[in-house]
Amino acid sequence: MNRLAPKTDTLKPLFAKSGNQCAFPKCQHPLFNHKGQFIAQVCHIEGASEGGERYNPNTDDEYRRSYDNLLILCYAHHVETDDVKEFPVEKLRQMKKEHESKFESLNFHVEKEDLQKIVDEMNQYWDDIERLNKVDHKFFGTELEMEIDVKKNFLALVDDIKEEVDAIENLLKIFADSDQNLLNDLEQLLKKKNIDISIFDDVPYYENSFFNRNWEEHNLGSHNWIKRLRIDLLHLEIKYLELQLILNNDEIFKDRLIKAKNIFQEYAQKAIHID
Repeated sequence: MNRLAPKTDTLKPLFAKSGNQCAFPKCQHPLFNHKGQFIAQVCHIEGASEGGERYNPNTDDEYRRSYDNLLILCYAHHVETDDVKEFPVEKLRQMKKEHESKFESLNFHVEKEDLQKIVDEMNQYWDDIERLNKVDHKFFGTELEMEIDVKKNFLALVDDIKEEVDAIENLLKIFADSDQNLLNDLEQLLKKKNIDISIFDDVPYYENSFFNRNWEEHNLGSHNWIKRLRIDLLHLEIKYLELQLILNNDEIFKDRLIKAKNIFQEYAQKAIHID
């Protein structure tokens, strides 16, 4: 299910108690600049959708977009509070409570039209991306378009990247095999012109650009970078799964985390640079 945008009736009291300031302690970053432009972000305490920070599968979409689950932060502190270990649900709820208690009597006013604009902008970006990719792509209908699925969750994207790493590794192997056969290909080409390749025998191998072409890149560089990419991707996956298990004890996350950790232990003990 797609995430639901907050209702304007929900945003009205949220902004009214904001004091036109970021809710992060001691931050005075305004929510609207002198031109009346919204320059902050409406943030969810418990993630709006699966894969979001502090996502709670035991709540419904209406709660996730409710007043109790929202607070307003500047861009910098929105990013900072993505650290769910440092900023769990209760800490953000307390932050919201303390901030709103300071400005409750001030009743900062935002026009309903402006609130609706904020709601629309929150959803518009991904809608635009989907439209650009599915409808307005410059090469639409050619079957050359690269698809972007904006509805994929974090773990689905991780699985896609793993497949893409496999494909890149296979492509590099094709390049390596091609370069390895380059000298034989040259010999066959010269034979068609009745040229004996032995005329190059007096050229040292290290001066022969057709001998073991790009050997280090194929046998050292590409292997090391692919391995590094697999390690970092698995590292990222484990940290994500750990955070999910803090929020909810889901067996799917647990099983996947066990498998990922076992592989990562192997990497931690045995992964080396080929040199």
